[in-house]
Amino acid sequence: MRGCSPANVVLFVLLAIGPACAADLPLYKAPPVPAIYGWTGCYIGAEGGGAWGSSNHTAESGRNAGQTITGNFSTSGGLAGGTIGCNYRVGSWVFGVEDDMSWINTKGSAPDIAPFNPSVVSTTQQNWLDTLRGRIGWTWGRTLLYATGGAAFTDAQVTVCPLAGCISQSKIVTGWTVGGGIEYAFLSGWSVKLEYLYADFGSPQFINPPISVGLGTVVTRNVRLDDNVVRVGLNYRFSWPSPVAAWY
Repeated sequence: MRGCSPANVVLFVLLAIGPACAADLPLYKAPPVPAIYGWTGCYIGAEGGGAWGSSNHTAESGRNAGQTITGNFSTSGGLAGGTIGCNYRVGSWVFGVEDDMSWINTKGSAPDIAPFNPSVVSTTQQNWLDTLRGRIGWTWGRTLLYATGGAAFTDAQVTVCPLAGCISQSKIVTGWTVGGGIEYAFLSGWSVKLEYLYADFGSPQFINPPISVGLGTVVTRNVRLDDNVVRVGLNYRFSWPSPVAAWY
């Protein structure tokens, strides 16, 4: 071609092959929006673990009222039970309420200390534990990190054993609980959790009025009681929405 510079030739070739090459290129597709699983819905589950805490018997009656009978002593045991609850997800936040009922066998004993009779053994134990709590958490992907708190109820039992025989009383006492945990949804309706709770039941009163046993008297006492609970749980959600687009 006359009058064609090398630059014009190159431009002509590029214009000729450009449409053909473009036809072979795949169409660009934007990557899918990351999805997170909704936590909205109600669920049931099972849980179990261990508990440890402390107790202290303090005299409420008699000439030594206000003095400790036992000093502080430890309690420990296991627990297992069931859970029911509901969640509602708003953005990345999850709000919920949960109740659990557990069989628990925490127990601890100590001999009485002077001026009380050192041959007497006092015991604190629990037979069941129930907590009714609110939950608030932050979720990303399939993971939920949450804080929890509310009311706690337990069947506490106090036993005092002089040489002449044992005196025992049990009652339902109310306290408060606070804690937190992490939950992971490993299937569309199933999740597992690891949870810690602290429960404080104050110092409820037992053995009122005092009871005479042999030559001595089992005095009315205030019994300090608290629990630390670590447990794992498995939950099944009744209503699990389809994955929804994540937004932050």
